Amino acid sequence: MRILRILVLSAIFLLPAIPPGDADESNPSTGGWKNYVNGRFGFTVQYPPEWQVGQPLADGMGIILLPPIPNTQLAVSGFLNIIEGTSQDGRQTLQEFTAAHRRIIGEAYAKKNIHVKWEQERLITLGGKPAVQLTFSYHDASQAKIIELHIFSLGRNEGRGVRIKVPESSRKTLMPTFAQILQTYEAGRDQDAVSPFARP
Repeated sequence: MRILRILVLSAIFLLPAIPPGDADESNPSTGGWKNYVNGRFGFTVQYPPEWQVGQPLADGMGIILLPPIPNTQLAVSGFLNIIEGTSQDGRQTLQEFTAAHRRIIGEAYAKKNIHVKWEQERLITLGGKPAVQLTFSYHDASQAKIIELHIFSLGRNEGRGVRIKVPESSRKTLMPTFAQILQTYEAGRDQDAVSPFARP
């Protein structure tokens, strides 16, 4: 079960960027911003036209968007709620997912001898659903301070996630754009539909 947790959470938030993928034409209502539509989970997000686009993540879970600033990225993904927990369907609750994610992130960076400093977690919304924002910082190999924000919501059946990685030196410049992107985010189909994993 521990290995399955690590694989699921790693696939959602820790995959590297990969080659160009599925983005729609520009949307004139947002000043030339482009649309990304996820074919598997149905969520959509808009992004600036000068950003680079990667292929969908493994199994069509999502995509990584790359601003024209080195060592910066925004990943959007969907995932199934398949790990056992205390919800009415016997799957993880948002609180359980948050605790597991935080622990796995800490362990992953500790193995690289990277010290992670956590900020206080925040309760927010993502695509109109209750969500948690985990924020932490660390220093990369060049000793540049990196900030990461992991935002996720979790329904009975599916979850949605956003991972923002930005150097501290570019945080104030880029955060307004990241905020605009998150305002365009739509969750897609109902992630609170009855889980196919529900107990009989």
